[in-house]
Amino acid sequence: MSFASNGSWSAPLEYSKALRKELGQKRGQVGQILLRGDGVQSDSEEGIFWLRRGAADGDADAQYDLGRCYEQGRGVDVDVASAALWYQEAAKQGHDKAICALGYCYAKGEGVQQDQEMAAKLFLRAAQLKMPEGQYNLAVCYARGRGVKKDMERAAEMYMKASLNGHKAATSNLGLIYEEGDGVAKDASRAVEIYKKGWKELKCDVCQYHYARCLFRGVGVPMDKDLAAKVLGPKVWELGSR
Repeated sequence: MSFASNGSWSAPLEYSKALRKELGQKRGQVGQILLRGDGVQSDSEEGIFWLRRGAADGDADAQYDLGRCYEQGRGVDVDVASAALWYQEAAKQGHDKAICALGYCYAKGEGVQQDQEMAAKLFLRAAQLKMPEGQYNLAVCYARGRGVKKDMERAAEMYMKASLNGHKAATSNLGLIYEEGDGVAKDASRAVEIYKKGWKELKCDVCQYHYARCLFRGVGVPMDKDLAAKVLGPKVWELGSR
């Protein structure tokens, strides 16, 4: 008695795809190591070779990283069309950074036809994935009416979410919204708290400036020019002429 030959046996399609993606991930990682020179001599040409292999095998990280290389001209000539193409491939797999980067492409018209509505939709997808940069960019869309109807309440909501996730620019913008009462009830004291927190916890230079400005002028807090000078240094005296 003998068993049937398995010489013609082939792995199921889904298994083959999964195996190829896993291989692609490893190839992409090799590419990044060579590009950065982590423990090895940096080699941009070889790094790009392996990133391309990983991207072609369907690894989303490799696709995103390759897109960044084309956008920045790292190891390759700048090619915004190729950058957008690889961002799109990674975005199809739900890669949050790629989704946000593709949103930038549509917002600026780089590598794709400019489309503010598409940009806003992509920033929304990134925001739904809890990506701070996506939340911030969506807030800017609502604040300026780019691709969506202007809605300062919605902008404030998204700035708040991005700020809670540690986004510096979102934190300073949130403070300004409270200081000016645009989309939220005007609350200068709350604005000062936000600026101070952004400076202390996030090391946000813009928040540092606004906190010192409020101290210098007595906005939302008792005037204290000496403390303002300690916060901002000699530059604080420039506030007197603004």
